[in-house]
Parts: sequence; structure tokens; C-alpha cells
Amino acid sequence: MTDGITSKDTLTELGAEDETQEDYDPYKHRTISKPTSTFGTFVHVMKGAMGVGILSMPYAIRNGGLIFGVIGTFLLGMLYSHCVHLLVETAYKICKRERVPMLSFAQTVDRACALGSPKIRPMGKILKNVVDYFLMIPISSMIYMVFVGNTIHDVINARTDLDWDVRVYILLVAVPAIGITQVREIKYLVPFSAIATTLIFANVIISLYYIFKEPLSFDDRDLFPTFDSLTTFLGAAYFAFDATSLIFPVSNQMKHPEHYLGCPGIVNVNNICLAILYCFIGVVGYLRYGDNIQGSITLNFPQAEDLAMVIQILSAVAILFSIGIFFYVPIETVWRRVHDRIPPKWHVTVQTLIRLLYLVGIVGIACGVPDIGTFVGFIGAVFNPILALWLPIIVDTIYRWPGDFGWMKWRLVKNGLMAVFGMFLLITGTISSVEDIIDLYK
Repeated sequence: MTDGITSKDTLTELGAEDETQEDYDPYKHRTISKPTSTFGTFVHVMKGAMGVGILSMPYAIRNGGLIFGVIGTFLLGMLYSHCVHLLVETAYKICKRERVPMLSFAQTVDRACALGSPKIRPMGKILKNVVDYFLMIPISSMIYMVFVGNTIHDVINARTDLDWDVRVYILLVAVPAIGITQVREIKYLVPFSAIATTLIFANVIISLYYIFKEPLSFDDRDLFPTFDSLTTFLGAAYFAFDATSLIFPVSNQMKHPEHYLGCPGIVNVNNICLAILYCFIGVVGYLRYGDNIQGSITLNFPQAEDLAMVIQILSAVAILFSIGIFFYVPIETVWRRVHDRIPPKWHVTVQTLIRLLYLVGIVGIACGVPDIGTFVGFIGAVFNPILALWLPIIVDTIYRWPGDFGWMKWRLVKNGLMAVFGMFLLITGTISSVEDIIDLYK
């Protein structure tokens, strides 16, 4: 688990830092009992961003147009990479300045504010709690349990005489999830992420089989988006890269954390690979089905065929194996806040109970409200732009204030433009989520 940081009542100015701090490298002072390899971290980062949502990229490209969609996908991948760099680089500077080995996401926000102007400092504790409480909400895990339960329900009930309710399948899925969610070290979750990624790639290959069964056509394919379709494309494409909640949990557990950023670096390589893959699947899928493309391209495939059923099964298993890495984030956040209050001899027992109670809560909510994904999507639409865009901008701006913005304060201008884009995603995403909730009850 991540190490904490002791609060300080007084803070020195940047120019008055002790010279010995230049010799302090936070990466060399980390003590990780079971560190994750560079490749293992890459697998986690890849899986954190790439889910079955990759099969929705043809619909995203349809909304973005062939030319704008491809260029926009690469630019959005670069933007997300830049936000990760802002966050992790600032955390490294703070660690170096305050001589601590590592910080969590919430601690980075808190300390950046504490090192800022006196007017900003009170915001630190507020933003720290906002980040922590949001990360404690197992959004992905709730959506995944419902998705897997619904998928198995559709496959089995459609091909057998069974007429079981979806809640039965959610309860059945909870059985293997008990074992997966008890894995406590990032290192030991690598095989699960690797299997999930492999299954998703298998889905992509099967999808390409269906796509290339017929000739692709450029007829009546849009090259550029309308304003209405632009908002759908930007939201879908940007959050296809987003794995902000995993940034610190995976980077803080690395054997070689210096490989996370840099050139090429895990973040950059991962997002380049994702952008290429997203664009390829998106373009060929749109060329094949045109305006008839569905929200997930699998819905365009003949549903009666066994191969289409295989895609559904692979998707369900891939998502099931993905629960572990996303389950790690809320548990790590809770444990960081409470473990000091628990006697060491009870650590294993208490953490086991926390994980089990979390899973029971997730399954209970999923069974009680099978359409919970729509409501959770609203929470994500509100908080994801804040975590993925605004907080990296806030952290970078506060830490650099007032005079470290470069020539003509270009970094400040850049951060301002990014904040405007974040506001756009927040507004459009919230409106779209509210419309989905209204449609649910029509």
C-alpha cells in the first residue's frame, strides 16, 4: 500500500529549498515488498483503458467522421498522456521537495495546494477528500458485475429452456469474483489482466472476420462530424483512454517507476498502441456498416450464429477477470485511510472482511437495481472529467504558480484551454447521462 505523508505547518519557498534535496530521488527510497515489473505494469495500464468498449469505436468514428475521427483519436490520446504526465511529474517534484518516497492521487492534490498560495491551501483537504471518496466508489466493478450477469443471462436463456432472472446470474458470477477480489497485490493481478486483454484481442479478431466478410465501402461515409455528433465522439474517444484511477496504484508499485513516464515510457507507448488499434477498428467497422453501425459492433453481427455467441462469452470472461484490478483501487484507498487504526495482527483479517463486504455491497446493488449502470454512468460523467482533466491541470497550475509557466505563460494558457475542454466534456456527458436515465423510465 502507498505510504502516507506527514502534514507540515510551515512550508519553504521554492528558492529556499535545501540543496541536499537535489540528491534525493524518491524512486530510490521506495520500499515495495512485491513490486510489479515494467511489463506487468504495461499490461495493467493497457487493460485499465481497453475494455470491451473497443468494440464501440466504429460507432465513435461514425460520429467523428473518417478524417476528423482518426486525427481526433490520436490527439485525444496525446491529451490524456499529457494529463498523466502533469499529475505524476508534479507528484515526483513534491516527493523530491518534501523528501518522501511516494504519494497517492489524493495526497498529491493536497500537498500541491499546501505548497501554493495561502488562499489556495484550505482547498487541499477538501479536494483530497473528494478524490478519495470518489475512488472509494467501485464504479467499474458495479458496471462489470451487471454486464457479466446480463451477458450470461442472454447467452444461456436464449439457447436453453431456462428462464432464470438476471439476478440469478449475477449471484453466480459473484462466486468466482470472491477469489479474484481477494488478490491484494498488483503484481499478482498481472495474470488476470493479461488473460482479460488476450480475450479482448480474440474478440477483436473475430470481429474483423465479420467485418472483412464483405467488401468495405467509402460510399456515403462522413469525413467530418456535425456539432451534435462531435460531442458524442469526443466523450467516447477521450474516455476510451481514461484509466486515471489506476495511475498511482500501479505506478507506486513498480520495480522501476522511472519507466512509467519518459520516452518512450509505459504511458506513451500504451496510448500510441491504443490510438492505432482504436482507429483501425473504428475505421474498418464504420466502412463496413456505415450509418447502420450499432453502439457496439457486435450487435451488427448475426446473433443466431455460434461465433457471435463466442464473442459474448469471451467478453463476459474478460470483464470478470478485469474486476480484480479495478477492485484494487477503492480497497487501496479505504485501506490507506484506516490501516493505521487497526492493530497489525488484525490487518489480514480486516482487509479480507473489507473486500468481502465491498463485494457483497456491489452484488446487492447489482441485484437490486440491474439498470444501475445507467445511474453509475451519470456519476462517471460528472467525476471523470474532474479526475482525468481538471485535477491534473489544477495540480500543475498551483505548483507552478506564479512564475513557472514559461515564455508568455504558455503553460498557463494551455492549462486554461484544457480546462475549457474539460468543462465541455462535463456538460455534454452529464446531459447525455440524464437523457439516458429519462429514457430508462419512459
